[in-house]
Amino acid sequence: MSTEERVRKAPDWAVLSSAAGFTIWGFSLLLTRVGQRYASPMVLLSVRFLLAFLLLNVPLLLGKEKLRLRGRKLRPLVVLGILEPLCFVFESYAIYFTNATVTGVVSALSPIVAMALAALTLREYPSRRQALFSLLPVTGVILLTAAGQEVGAVTLIGIPCLVGYSVCSGYYKVANRAASDFSPYERTYTLLLSCAVFFTAAALVECRGDLTAYTAALGQPVFLAAILALSVFGSVAANMLVNYGAGRISVTKMSAIGNINTVIAAFAGVVFLREPFTWEMLAGALLVLVGVWQVTRPEKAAA
Repeated sequence: MSTEERVRKAPDWAVLSSAAGFTIWGFSLLLTRVGQRYASPMVLLSVRFLLAFLLLNVPLLLGKEKLRLRGRKLRPLVVLGILEPLCFVFESYAIYFTNATVTGVVSALSPIVAMALAALTLREYPSRRQALFSLLPVTGVILLTAAGQEVGAVTLIGIPCLVGYSVCSGYYKVANRAASDFSPYERTYTLLLSCAVFFTAAALVECRGDLTAYTAALGQPVFLAAILALSVFGSVAANMLVNYGAGRISVTKMSAIGNINTVIAAFAGVVFLREPFTWEMLAGALLVLVGVWQVTRPEKAAA
């Protein structure tokens, strides 16, 4: 079966798998915000990915998973390994300088970038209906971002971080699709290894090699709970779920599903962190959800 046929005939559970992964990432924005109360973004990311990478080695050591890399073209994995740390750098500092709500909703721009790149590089073109309804989440982003600015939630330095995250996240979706010949475990292993090395090096430089400063937050129970959840669910589980779906559905649909992250992050910030809520945010979230539903809706049902 060709790649195009495999994408077109993708089972529903591949879509559900991706949706579950993006839902977890939506809550991860909240947990990141909590963790940053006790550690800098670099230290938080370092501890998170070191723990996640160690956990991912367990099935490898038990013989439940294998890495089949010899003799294969590794360029797609290298690209993923570069993009993943960049996404988290921009995301973490965007959260640090704005809030989880606004960061989550602005990330809805990345699917538009991903669809454009998929058309240019993978020759995956959305239908007219999909292209049209992909604009709804953008409208939702405008409403949600405007609501954040109205309450003074967006700072000047946070804006380029948000834009950088949206662009890198868009590239990431296309690169993940291009690397779909590798198993979800192989892709997840590469991503977590890359992030563990990059962020640990960055954190040690930030702490000037002082291990006491690096480990200071580990004495806080709330930080430990947040980092454990981020490692197990936000890094290992979510990546496995999304990487599985990336090889079975088109970038257009994957990008639309990614907007679930936006809605979850927005309302998690409101409910759990008591961040500001306005009716503009509600309207924006509804536009995002309608856009996701229409883009992922089967063509037959739309006829």
